[in-house]
Amino acid sequence: MAKNDRDSFTMTDHTGSKHSDKTRAFQSRPAVQVEFPREGDVIAQPSYTFQIKATPESDGMEVSIDKGAWMRCRESLGLWWYDWSGFDAGEHELEARTRMSEGLSTISAPRRFSVAP
Repeated sequence: MAKNDRDSFTMTDHTGSKHSDKTRAFQSRPAVQVEFPREGDVIAQPSYTFQIKATPESDGMEVSIDKGAWMRCRESLGLWWYDWSGFDAGEHELEARTRMSEGLSTISAPRRFSVAP
């Protein structure tokens, strides 16, 4: 039997709040995915650039680090990028959110990584 290669993601309305009562879960390929850092990566540089991939229908991208505020990314070469510096050593979690049509947003699966002391 073939393996089901579907991942789950959550679509929410774009109200700017972290949590929405209009959250709907879907089983499909994600419309947004964190490419770098990879799960479990250790960052040792004084600055780092996150790389995010999204479907062409994306109308903007933001990232949240450790459940903090959403920060806008820049688009280049068909990918989305966020330059990060001034971070603390230790474990961190990254999520990416892309705006879609009709005010909906798609949020990536959390990506866990750490920063070397």
